[in-house]
Amino acid sequence: MKHRKSKKLIVLSTFILAIAVAGKWAQNSESASLTSVSVTVSNPRPSFRGVLGAGNTVGTSQVIINTSGYPSTTTAQLQTDDILLVGNAGTMSPYTITNVVSNSLANITPVLAAGDADTSDDVISTQSAVHTVRFTTANAISNGGFRILVPAHGTATDANDGLPDQGAFDFGTAAPTVTCPTDITGYDFVTGTATASAVTIGSTDYHAYECLYSGVGAIATVFDGTTNDAISINDIINPAPASGHTTGTADSYRIILQHLDSSYTAVDSTTVAIGVIEAVRVTASVAPQITFSIAGVTSGSTSCGVTTDVTTTATAVPLGELSIASFTDAAQTLTVSTNATNGYAVTAFESDQLGLDGATCTGDSTASNCIPDSVGDNAALSHTANDEWNTTTVKGFGYSLDNADANTVAFEYTTATGTCTGTYCAKQFADNEDGQAAQQLFSSTTVADSENVDVCYRAVISNVQAAGFYENYVTYTATATF
Repeated sequence: MKHRKSKKLIVLSTFILAIAVAGKWAQNSESASLTSVSVTVSNPRPSFRGVLGAGNTVGTSQVIINTSGYPSTTTAQLQTDDILLVGNAGTMSPYTITNVVSNSLANITPVLAAGDADTSDDVISTQSAVHTVRFTTANAISNGGFRILVPAHGTATDANDGLPDQGAFDFGTAAPTVTCPTDITGYDFVTGTATASAVTIGSTDYHAYECLYSGVGAIATVFDGTTNDAISINDIINPAPASGHTTGTADSYRIILQHLDSSYTAVDSTTVAIGVIEAVRVTASVAPQITFSIAGVTSGSTSCGVTTDVTTTATAVPLGELSIASFTDAAQTLTVSTNATNGYAVTAFESDQLGLDGATCTGDSTASNCIPDSVGDNAALSHTANDEWNTTTVKGFGYSLDNADANTVAFEYTTATGTCTGTYCAKQFADNEDGQAAQQLFSSTTVADSENVDVCYRAVISNVQAAGFYENYVTYTATATF
């Protein structure tokens, strides 16, 4: 039979290297190569097989790893949430890694128990993978089968004890599941089988995973997981680092795919290489954060159900010339973002009532040089109670809220409970000069991303109001709870 060169295929998937190379099984010089062969492993991380270093103490939540002389000598092969078995073989206790601290140190939970802190105690973390085998047949072989050979430890008892082996794949204490393709024309598959240390080629032992079939087969049948099913093998235990392993460089292992005839002779055979390599640890820190901003709203905008009369900025609400006969309305937008797991709260208070040239307005002053805080249409409005305020004969200054997407607001202009009817429900700002405590405007009990609320300002004056320039200051505070 004329030899046919195999196609070369590179499959790279999360540090997985599968390269099809031209190959023949030594027992059949007339063998051909299956084509488009790849073996993809779901988890390319090496298993960890090391020992404790000196200095471990019972009752601590840290383990110190010996960094020389064993297959695994660095915690670079470990990561958070890995299960770590520590102790003497047969009496090992499970621990969960909570953090990798350095190349020799990892935090664990629970704390190290008695008997698990001795220098040179075994430390094992098993990594298993699903091997998915894709290929295209070269020949039509009747009543044959496909066999995948995976390198095994040279000592049979070690090759299937469920513990990671240096430089070889452990079979596990129970046979892995081999999932064969669904039946198609020419191939009637039986249930897949797995056998530990079944084949020796040269000086290397191999575990065997087989999918046998009845039928005549076919040339160029594609088993790629799309055209027809691929073969998959569950729970093969990944090797511990090979001798001389360099962190960050894959250990390469050769897996053989054979197409057998009815007498178990390999008619076609192809060898592929897969790489086992450490995962890349990406770290970052996140600080407690809260952002709070105040933005102006242009005149002619709609907020709290009314059209604003003036343009505000982040630091000024210039109400301008106030009217006796009509309200002057303005607004600002308050925005909060935070990663605080318990949320945030925004509060507000005013420095005083609006005073002529900033003069002090003692208490709830109604003097002609003070614009009082409004009492609402039903005289029920205060810094702690809201009231409807639609009547221009009720003079003063107050505010309402228009919620865009905040989790919780104290009230809104549409609130229709108590003395509010839902047209323009309002409130006074807490008066710091009068000793009133800041009041909460809106809040959340969880994290927030750009939650917005409009604060709407409203003022109307009486006919006895003294002419001049009036001002006060409103202070907003955003507080996060981490």
